[in-house]
Amino acid sequence: MVSGGELYRALQAGFTPGEIVFGGVGKTEGELRDAVEAGIRLVNVESESELRLLDQVAGQCGRRAAVALRVNPEITVENPHAYIRTGEKGHKFGIPYDEGLAAARLAASLPNLDLLGLDMHVGSQLSQLEAYVRGLERMTALLDAARAHGISGIRYLDIGGGLAVPY
Repeated sequence: MVSGGELYRALQAGFTPGEIVFGGVGKTEGELRDAVEAGIRLVNVESESELRLLDQVAGQCGRRAAVALRVNPEITVENPHAYIRTGEKGHKFGIPYDEGLAAARLAASLPNLDLLGLDMHVGSQLSQLEAYVRGLERMTALLDAARAHGISGIRYLDIGGGLAVPY
């Protein structure tokens, strides 16, 4: 889900908090508060500033928040339109790959966060799997680097969606 409204609807529809991952850009403080209070599985965080805000919100709620870092794997993909290529270098979505380890170290150091995952999304309407292979190679390298720096709690590796569906 990507908004507070979707969180509300998912809970009303009977999904348990443990089945919910909150992704998307531009999450508001109120949406983060709702996610923390609901105790959802993960908040996919897009930046270091969002990490700090989520830590603050979780602390105000007296809870810990489970987080995954959305990291831009910075790979070139082939799809029908440039606007739906979200994993290329310089694109606005996610933490730049070369800042991923620093963001992981920050997340692991914040008192109200549990860093449990890494997340990527390379694009939409992809008809080939090569972008996922290259992205996964980069994400596992980042995971290895995080573990080498003593960050051991990461247990989710989300490679995103985006496969084209032929109709």
